[in-house]
Amino acid sequence: MQNFIAQSMRRAGLAPANKGSVSDTSPTRNDATGTEPLAHMKIGSKWSYSTLEYPADIQQRTDLGHYMMFYVNVADTTRSKYSTYNSMGDKNTTTDQGRGSFDKPVTTEVAEKQDSAQYSMRNEQGWSKDGGSDKWKGGTWTPGQTERVVKRKAHQGTVGERFNKKRTIRTTDSIVLYMPPTISTNTNAVYKSTELGGMGMETAQRVMDAYSRVDAAGGVFSSGGLDAFLDVIPGFIDQGISEVEKGIAKAVSAVIGGDALAGMNKLSNRAENRFLETTFDAVGFRKFSYTFKFTPKSVKETFVARDIIKTFRFHMSPELPEQGDFGRYFVVPAEFDLFYMFRGDENTWLNKITTCVLTNMDVNYANGNYQTFRPIWGKGNEGAPPTEIEMKLDFQETSIITKKEILEGY
Repeated sequence: MQNFIAQSMRRAGLAPANKGSVSDTSPTRNDATGTEPLAHMKIGSKWSYSTLEYPADIQQRTDLGHYMMFYVNVADTTRSKYSTYNSMGDKNTTTDQGRGSFDKPVTTEVAEKQDSAQYSMRNEQGWSKDGGSDKWKGGTWTPGQTERVVKRKAHQGTVGERFNKKRTIRTTDSIVLYMPPTISTNTNAVYKSTELGGMGMETAQRVMDAYSRVDAAGGVFSSGGLDAFLDVIPGFIDQGISEVEKGIAKAVSAVIGGDALAGMNKLSNRAENRFLETTFDAVGFRKFSYTFKFTPKSVKETFVARDIIKTFRFHMSPELPEQGDFGRYFVVPAEFDLFYMFRGDENTWLNKITTCVLTNMDVNYANGNYQTFRPIWGKGNEGAPPTEIEMKLDFQETSIITKKEILEGY
């Protein structure tokens, strides 16, 4: 009843103005100096470097030490108009006209200023070991130390690795999400049934039998060897006659219809052994699926959830430049490096994941009961944000996992 009256007053323009501005801080997540019961468990610095994180305090709370981290690797090409530093910004370029009359203008991206963590992540370096940090001691992180970066070189594809070509470059952005409820890995070895064939196997075995007899009799040039060779000839002749009969039966079937060969086998009480063999074919690419649910507790988390969804959708999509080839070729989507994390370190109890592509993304804004917050207006944010959003991400690795990678933790 009270809500009905308040809504009626707002429609009539009689509702009082809100007192103060909307806060983007969750009332249950104050600073580490707060007096609430869990204040002693909170940390004021991040465990790992990131641009977007949900929940907003996931890296500061010791009770949420498990999370996933996503790095973004974009196509390193001059055809793209988007920055390779900031995920979704326009590229800042400069053009060198060249000195000679036949020199073509060369357009390059202007290097952007980066802090130490951004530089380490972009260059695929570990923040403490290779990034020059003097604040990481003994592999143990303590509050107040600098944000950390995980070392992992992006896989450049089979062709890129073979020809030593760096196809992608890592942006200075990353995404941190809470650990999803379901985490699994599947190792798939592909085998196929190979038909060796009755004729081929019979011929091969007759040849081996003949060789063994001749060799046991003293060789092909000995009298015993010659006799052994003559002994196996009738078997080859019988096999040849059998194949001729099969050929005639197939020819008759083609002329009058039916299956004369099957009838002949039926009368002879025989069925041909095709010598099936299980043979290894390949290893399938591993696939990973994660479902995350956004239930923002503050205005800030509402915007972060929207930005995370938009960032994944942006980077899984191709770009279609109109210049140069008039839109003939796409610039391929970005690739991702995924990490299972625990308080700033990769959790080695779970399998590592090589560079992945995002093959499918489902976003559900109304999981059976559509509800929204109060409207947020201004700066292109017209409308009311939903109170619950479910996001499902399907990834596929770009490299094959062999014994070597498994021993390395993949």
